[in-house]
Amino acid sequence: MKKIESIYSDKNSDYSLVATIIGFDSDDVVVVVTGGYDHIGAIGLAVPRFSLEDQSRTSATSSILTMLGHKEDVVAKYVSEKVAAATNRNVVVIAGIHYDNLVQEDLEILREQWVILTKKIIVHINQ
Repeated sequence: MKKIESIYSDKNSDYSLVATIIGFDSDDVVVVVTGGYDHIGAIGLAVPRFSLEDQSRTSATSSILTMLGHKEDVVAKYVSEKVAAATNRNVVVIAGIHYDNLVQEDLEILREQWVILTKKIIVHINQ
């Protein structure tokens, strides 16, 4: 195993997320995305491939497993596909995010946080 690092989306947000990145010798990557109460809500595996629309671009294909009653499949799919396509690596994302009593505005903030976090993960891996 190469390294384990943690990256935060925005520590000043009420809904900050953290990604723990585990890099393997094979260049495969595992990213654990958590926030609030840590748990496993969904797991995504993305594999880079040529884009079906434009063979000069890299995209990714993913498979997602979701725990009953959880909604983190959206996070696992987004993060795994974006990171796999941008880094050309196989990526597993384990997502578990739980904050109590969220309203629609809070969910939009959380979405912004996982987009920010995804960009930071890509920069970190591509260094």
